[in-house]
Amino acid sequence: MVFRVMRLLAVASLVLTLPVGAQRAGTIEVGGFARYVDFDNTLPMGDDVGVGGRVGVYLESGLAFELDLTRSSQSSVTYTPLHLRLVHNAPLGARLETLVGGGWVHNWYGTPYQADDGLSVLVGLRYHVQHQLWLRLGADLDAMFHTADNSLFTFYNGNWGIHFGASVRLN
Repeated sequence: MVFRVMRLLAVASLVLTLPVGAQRAGTIEVGGFARYVDFDNTLPMGDDVGVGGRVGVYLESGLAFELDLTRSSQSSVTYTPLHLRLVHNAPLGARLETLVGGGWVHNWYGTPYQADDGLSVLVGLRYHVQHQLWLRLGADLDAMFHTADNSLFTFYNGNWGIHFGASVRLN
């Protein structure tokens, strides 16, 4: 009986530490997501939903370098942001983590808009479903200081997005 309880405790402790152990340096995270985008009001574009992919490499436990690319299209305009971010994650429990990050964004708009580089911030949550599978919900804001509509009266464009997706971690 005592050995059975000890085995259960050992297994439970391993399961509870999997999220932390999966974040060691060199771990790679790969995922896909859907992203809702609310475009800056200076652009005559409606809100849109796109799809994207993400690759992250953990530099150390709790700190990852991430690259993600999204694509969405409206009638004649295609919007493609590329994000490069440092993301810090902190456990809220055995299966839930908070995400806070920031970095660089490069935007491609279809004709007639030209937007350049900018800054991007991210906040979110990640939930550990099983073994290597994670679900992620996040919000980001991109601020570009060269305006997409070339207006003299606007000094930046800002798009914000909400994304939801799944990812796997490869050790």
